[in-house]
Amino acid sequence: MDVFESDTPSLCDRCLRELVGGRGEFYEIDIQATVDSSPPILDSPSTLDREEMDAQWGKVIEQLELTPQVDAENQVHCRRRLLLCSPCFQVWIENPAGGE
Repeated sequence: MDVFESDTPSLCDRCLRELVGGRGEFYEIDIQATVDSSPPILDSPSTLDREEMDAQWGKVIEQLELTPQVDAENQVHCRRRLLLCSPCFQVWIENPAGGE
């Protein structure tokens, strides 16, 4: 995790208030998301012969090769770091998903 440097002023990611380290007036939030690790559900794999299966995998590999590396990585795992001042944190923590 990145260490907050108190010499470098940062801003609240919600209200843009300046945050000063060492005063205990903000929160660092580290969000990690990973894709569902369950095995894929295959649609009738028994109806595909070896050639058709290889062709489908070839299409998947081709699509992956055309995807920028960062996008491909974000489809599997992504990490975000938020800095929130205390008032914004109190609002956010009550409803982190932002639903009604």
